[in-house]
Amino acid sequence: MTADADQFRQSIDDALHTLRELRATRPVAEAVETRGEGNAADGLIAVVAAPGGRIESITVAPQVLRQGSGYLAEQMTIAVNAALEDLQARTVAEAPDAPNPAVLLERLEDVQQQSVHRMQSFLSALTSAQARTARPAG
Repeated sequence: MTADADQFRQSIDDALHTLRELRATRPVAEAVETRGEGNAADGLIAVVAAPGGRIESITVAPQVLRQGSGYLAEQMTIAVNAALEDLQARTVAEAPDAPNPAVLLERLEDVQQQSVHRMQSFLSALTSAQARTARPAG
């Protein structure tokens, strides 16, 4: 086996190993109970964010409604963003050993580039062999 083929195989093995680690450390969707919480308007607005960036609940105290729609919209935006940030922080804290997606992407891009190069070499060799067999013997 050539050095290029060994490097290609090693790149594939590395990418697969990283994917397996990611799958093994990823919690099952039903088991995930992580929630993010955010508050605004001195605690009069509370938001709970669920995995996937979904808003699970919004609680608004009646006295905040008297402040006007502009204030209410601003404070709700603050609470929602705080809940989403909290969810993200908790998710990262609960899965510190998960492979870095940027590293995984880089490895897969390397594999893609090597695959293209190998396929071009293979097709070139195949075309040359075909041309040699098509020549009249002589």
